[in-house]
Amino acid sequence: MHWLVLCVGLTLGDPGYDDGSLLFLENCNSVVQWTGDGKIGHVAMLFGGDKGETWVYEATPGRLRRVPLTQYQEELARINSRRDDDEGIRGLVLQPKRSYTPTETAAMLEYLDEQLGRRYSVRNYVRETPGDGMHCAEMTSSTLNRSGRFDLENPGRIHPAELFRLVAKSHRSAEELDLGIELPQLTWCQRQSQRWSDYWNWCKWSCGESWSWCW
Repeated sequence: MHWLVLCVGLTLGDPGYDDGSLLFLENCNSVVQWTGDGKIGHVAMLFGGDKGETWVYEATPGRLRRVPLTQYQEELARINSRRDDDEGIRGLVLQPKRSYTPTETAAMLEYLDEQLGRRYSVRNYVRETPGDGMHCAEMTSSTLNRSGRFDLENPGRIHPAELFRLVAKSHRSAEELDLGIELPQLTWCQRQSQRWSDYWNWCKWSCGESWSWCW
């Protein structure tokens, strides 16, 4: 996997988004989109690293994770390669109009790093009761609140599409994320390993999520 990230990184370069930028995805989850505006189904956050790279923080089945933006672009591009053009995922980046201060950025990153590995769950959104898991808009809203600039009420009940509407005025116009990249060729073993890993992660998350609804 490391060589794949390196290859894509050399091809794309790092776009250098401001810390705390928001990445919204369209056409990524029909169920989530149906409950919102019909387009936006996911949100993540972007922060720079010590070596000049950009990292994506997101809550996704089955856990909260942090991955390099180049790897994230590759993941989305691979999904799009199996879809028709009009059904492809579209990424929209919203950068803050006023850059976050080092103190504000540190507060957000401290919170996010504490959440890494936490279970993904939509129970907080559906049942309106707190649980041990967290969904994407809940993670993002809670993180924005840590900056001190926002006071978003009940993050667990915020939909990704609603969050887009709430933060639009404080951010620049959306920029489309480049997903038209040339994908490195994978061997049969690598494809099967990736497929079974994805399958196992979904099964593990589904079982844990189903169990949490029993309480």
